[in-house]
Amino acid sequence: MKRLLIVASAVVAVTLLGACSSGESSAVEKDRKTSATALRDLQRAHPTPRFRRSQLRQNLVEIVTAQAETTQTSSFFFNLGVADPVNSCPSIGFPIPATMQLTNPEAIVDGDNGRRATLPQVEPTGVYTGDTTGTYVICIDAQGSAYALYWEGFVQAVSGPAEWNVAKKQVVLVGPSSFDFSEGSE
Repeated sequence: MKRLLIVASAVVAVTLLGACSSGESSAVEKDRKTSATALRDLQRAHPTPRFRRSQLRQNLVEIVTAQAETTQTSSFFFNLGVADPVNSCPSIGFPIPATMQLTNPEAIVDGDNGRRATLPQVEPTGVYTGDTTGTYVICIDAQGSAYALYWEGFVQAVSGPAEWNVAKKQVVLVGPSSFDFSEGSE
């Protein structure tokens, strides 16, 4: 009798669990169908736009190209909270964050018990990089020779000859841009 009671209890429990999970599954499925229908309706009413041309993409392509090429720039060095720059120079290329790396900063390694871990990698110079506000700029001296300038503050660079306008407290281009950026739809 005791054995029959245990078997009967098990059958009831399995039946109830099946009903619960079936009901739960059914409710989840209804939610999925409702969400899918709502999304389909919204996509019909407000379809995702498609463009044959994107000025945003074109500008990003131009910025990456200008960064990779020998673009003449003017760089201005600022201290936080101070309106006027503390230095400026004609420069080549755009400011390079000191944390920019030529190699992957991390490596995935196999550890104990099949676990994987991510560890920092040493740079080709033999050191590890960290967080910094530092920036490198390749400045051009009066004789036309390049030199590296490192700055821990903020750097603003523009693609062309520029000066600091003391009255307006801003960088002003004083000649044409050294890179040919597009100005709109072509």
